[in-house]
Amino acid sequence: MVDTPRILFADRSPQDQSSCMQLFEETAPGKVLLCNNISELSDTLTGNNIDLLFLDLMLSPEDDCLTQLDTIQQDYPDLLIVAAIPQGNHTLEQEILNRNLFFYVTTPYDDTEIQLALKRSVAKLNLQQAQLPEDSQKRKPAFYGLIGETAVMQNLFDLIRKVSEDDFATVLIRGESGTGKELVAKAIHLHSSRKNKNFVPVNCAAIPDDLLESELFGYTKGAFTGAAQNKIGRIQYADGGTLFLDEIGDMKPSLQAKLLRVLQEREFEPVGGLKATPVDTRVVAATHCDLEQLVAEGKFREDLYYRLSVIPIQIAPLKDRKGDIPILLEAFLDLHATKRGREKFTIPKNVMTALLSYEWRGNVRELENLVQQMSILYSGREIRLEDLPPRILTDFDPENVDNELINDILTGLASSADNTVIDVSQSNTEPPGDDEWEDGQVDFKKLINDYESQLIIKAMKMTKGNKKEAATLLNLKRTTLLEKIKKKNLQGMWQ
Repeated sequence: MVDTPRILFADRSPQDQSSCMQLFEETAPGKVLLCNNISELSDTLTGNNIDLLFLDLMLSPEDDCLTQLDTIQQDYPDLLIVAAIPQGNHTLEQEILNRNLFFYVTTPYDDTEIQLALKRSVAKLNLQQAQLPEDSQKRKPAFYGLIGETAVMQNLFDLIRKVSEDDFATVLIRGESGTGKELVAKAIHLHSSRKNKNFVPVNCAAIPDDLLESELFGYTKGAFTGAAQNKIGRIQYADGGTLFLDEIGDMKPSLQAKLLRVLQEREFEPVGGLKATPVDTRVVAATHCDLEQLVAEGKFREDLYYRLSVIPIQIAPLKDRKGDIPILLEAFLDLHATKRGREKFTIPKNVMTALLSYEWRGNVRELENLVQQMSILYSGREIRLEDLPPRILTDFDPENVDNELINDILTGLASSADNTVIDVSQSNTEPPGDDEWEDGQVDFKKLINDYESQLIIKAMKMTKGNKKEAATLLNLKRTTLLEKIKKKNLQGMWQ
């Protein structure tokens, strides 16, 4: 057990640190270290074996805070992080939800929220400590937020590593909507020597054509009506870092020509400017469109296409890597159940079969949205087929599924050390057949005893061996549960 966790409380305000210290001492007694700037944060993390980082994201300027957070996650993958973000900053909140953080709170600090974060953190640390002997069986950690153990995803991670070694060549990421193109772009940035500079995303489809040019290139004072002062564009803001151009296929031809010059000459001119400005920016583009078809139709410049696709990366749709669905479910449930302080739901085999049979046209994004929905509606209970959205059940036929694929996935899942959400076990207790009733062979006591044993084992699996929580699930006294486990000789059967 982690009786005295080492906690680093990084916050800009000494007053906030002082007012929160009592809560830390009462809720998570241990050694608490303090820092109030980025330099101290880096030094303290380096020189101490920190278990939990309570991080005020505004310790860095808002434009840099996510880059700093990504760097910490990369350098300390086992560190438990509770992030503090300004209340009402929905953009930053969404960015936090896209990352694999353990918990977040809002500022100004609320005592109850801090206590909940600390209690859950200590519980998580204790659980991790209890599972240390099984480290060799644990799943591979997320790769900069990308999750996947299938061969196609491991190949993608290897490609990202190779691409990141050369931080000048342009990259074109292709994949269906919802596959995680921006996460791949961020991974390339964070794994490269540019990681300490800005990662600047631009959605070319979301910004009107008449504004996209000034957003990318900036403008000079007086360039047009309303240009009262100079404005730095996204390209210049990404100097030394990475510019991510999402949905590049939607960029109008006149801007394509200006972007081509940036790639060829490594310089740009702001709107209304007369002098070119040099820039060292790596460009990573992404699209779900067929750019070759757009080139053939004259809607996309051929020379720009070849400039962008120096290194092409294709992301597989979720339907082609269904073996990753169970671990994605686990990861998203950890995220959304923790955020809302809810109990996890569980997924029986028949529901898992339906999820594995679905085509997932919205890919990983659709899967995460489903987990978020079910975390709200079905907290703490087992999901039933009828709980799933109609679109998933429309074409689902239990008698006509890819049994070979599903059995392979469930067999691997059954042997996983981290299998608390998905219950792939099947009951061995079946009602007696007609012939048994006729012959008087029904052994009532044995059937009840077997079913009772299965309930206990399942409850112990769901609570990871916590007998008090298992007793609560079964609506039993803890002493009664202990007696039944001993009497039935069930010790360790849930592991």
